[in-house]
Amino acid sequence: MLKRDFIMVQIEELGKVIAQLVLNRNSNDGARKNPELIQSVYTSLKIDSPLLMKTSAEELRKILDRDDACGLQRMELAAKTLMEESYLAPEPREMLAKAKELLEYVQRNDSTFSWERVTLLEEISLIESAVDQ
Repeated sequence: MLKRDFIMVQIEELGKVIAQLVLNRNSNDGARKNPELIQSVYTSLKIDSPLLMKTSAEELRKILDRDDACGLQRMELAAKTLMEESYLAPEPREMLAKAKELLEYVQRNDSTFSWERVTLLEEISLIESAVDQ
């Protein structure tokens, strides 16, 4: 029980870093810090962007599950981080598509429904539409 609580605290802390990424995106000073914050999230999750892009959602869940079965929570954080990284990329389509795929996977497989995920999926769809035009 203590181990699971500790892991959930770690996941919550990574969520705070992602919230900071979103806040930084809209400020000139903060936006410069985002690449470093993105890397810190990937390091904490023990993955990187190339691994996210080439791994199926099912395989990624196995990688992120480790010995505590918290892979879905980590996958959601990875998808949000990938989405934030897409704002820095010259060509964001592939990253957004992968973030969408991961969020849809989490939405289908998580036992809890999340309006935040629904909102993020809608946001990705809007961004994809804008990029296509």
